[in-house]
Amino acid sequence: MSEIISFQKAKEEREPHWSGPCVCLGCQHEWHGVAPVGTIITECPDCGLMKGHVKFLFGADEGDRFFVCNCGSEGLTAYVRKGRFRIVCLACGVDHTDAIFG
Repeated sequence: MSEIISFQKAKEEREPHWSGPCVCLGCQHEWHGVAPVGTIITECPDCGLMKGHVKFLFGADEGDRFFVCNCGSEGLTAYVRKGRFRIVCLACGVDHTDAIFG
């Protein structure tokens, strides 16, 4: 006899996913993406590079004020180098620490 598969149980066993607006740090293409929770970088459906990032998943919401690099990227990274805090654009590498903090 065949095994009966519960769709509800199968759904619960799968990991949760996020859904939201994404942007490519390479070509600036924007789309609505879906991926498992914990996914940080996604493939851009336009240029195919692994430079897709969620726009507002864990940070600013629509309508909030946030920093955008002159290259158009909204993706920034923060780190400490030689004891100094730095904020750098993930797309073009420009250091924006002084522009943000003065």
